[in-house]
Amino acid sequence: MIRRLALSTLLLSCGCGADPMTFALDFRQSDQGWNGGFADYPVGQDAFYELGAEYRALPEPLNGSGNGLFATGNNHSDDLWMYYKGQVAGLSPDTSYRVRFDVEIATAVPFGCVGVGGAPGEGVTVKAGVSEIEPDRIDSGGFWLMNIDKANQTVSGEDALAIGDMANTIPCGNPPVWQLKQLSSGATTIAVTSDGTGAVWLFVGTDSGFEATTQIYFTQFTASFEPL
Repeated sequence: MIRRLALSTLLLSCGCGADPMTFALDFRQSDQGWNGGFADYPVGQDAFYELGAEYRALPEPLNGSGNGLFATGNNHSDDLWMYYKGQVAGLSPDTSYRVRFDVEIATAVPFGCVGVGGAPGEGVTVKAGVSEIEPDRIDSGGFWLMNIDKANQTVSGEDALAIGDMANTIPCGNPPVWQLKQLSSGATTIAVTSDGTGAVWLFVGTDSGFEATTQIYFTQFTASFEPL
């Protein structure tokens, strides 16, 4: 069953006009008010897709590192999107920014494995994004789609950047081990305009080409804003 986390606005204000600004969100000690969701699958098929999203302690051997935003789902549609979102404020109102991302995840998926439809590690793309409107799913003829442009699988969209995959450093064929993995958009940025209050929505998720179960923890998320 999907667990909906309470959504709140995180306010970080620097009082510096349109100067560069960074939001560093640490999910190891708090869920930061972020909310989990799913899209790219048929309406009414939550149980069949085995969907779940909750804030929980990290598994061994990471259990001493705190908590994370956990998501799980069985990708029967070959394109399941699992995501978390949250709003931040404190930017200059109605101002255009270029944004880059750094994300830390916990994954137990080895590298170099072959999977159904795609690899369980390399075939699951992690994306980070930003939008002036709240990212949400919409019912499009009985199929859940997103109201923002994240694109599909390995492709970046207008509102989201593909920043890496789920494979960790354990070679395929060995017992799975949960590891932390750092992902970054590097020099690649995405453009967004803040709303009239200086707020935007941030989100992070997985876009899967692996037609089986994916489990992930999001542990840290950083978005750096530079005015255009």
